[in-house]
Amino acid sequence: MTSSSSPRPIRALIVVDMSVEQVDGIEYNLKSLLANCRKLCENSSKFFDLILDSRLWLRSKEESSLSWVWPETFETMFVADSKGAALVDDLRSYPMQFLEKNNYSCFANSKLQSILEKAHVTEVYICGINTDFCVFATCLDSFQNKFRTFVVKDAVSSIGGKLAHEDGLRNLTKHFGSQVLLETKDCC
Repeated sequence: MTSSSSPRPIRALIVVDMSVEQVDGIEYNLKSLLANCRKLCENSSKFFDLILDSRLWLRSKEESSLSWVWPETFETMFVADSKGAALVDDLRSYPMQFLEKNNYSCFANSKLQSILEKAHVTEVYICGINTDFCVFATCLDSFQNKFRTFVVKDAVSSIGGKLAHEDGLRNLTKHFGSQVLLETKDCC
């Protein structure tokens, strides 16, 4: 809590990669992931000043180094304006600003830094997928850009299942301390 003399922090929620095609690959904690992301978005006006929907959205194979790792990049995955790259139905009714993403981190080659600075954001909260790489990379870049950064641990999951998710949480704690992890109830 801030004291009465301290200004309230300006908070942004970044919803990472909650596209139809990516969420379709999630088996571990899917219902909880969707319910908690919805809860964060529903209560947004009480806690968050800005909500950003950041999903992989490619117009060519060359705009992302992901094609080096995932050959199907832009061929069948992450294609801009495709049904697979669309936001999942569970989150479509919430007011979010869409931000195109072309790599693991939401900050990589995007306007995210500028958007957060223009809104005077001081704290960044992250939910979505994948705990072990996209969420981690976004957390790392947020931290490096000097935002107070948190990952909502019951609102993230991984396509790699429970072990990959838990590895991601361990790495987040290892690199940023236990205070980086919050639960949905801490934000609502």
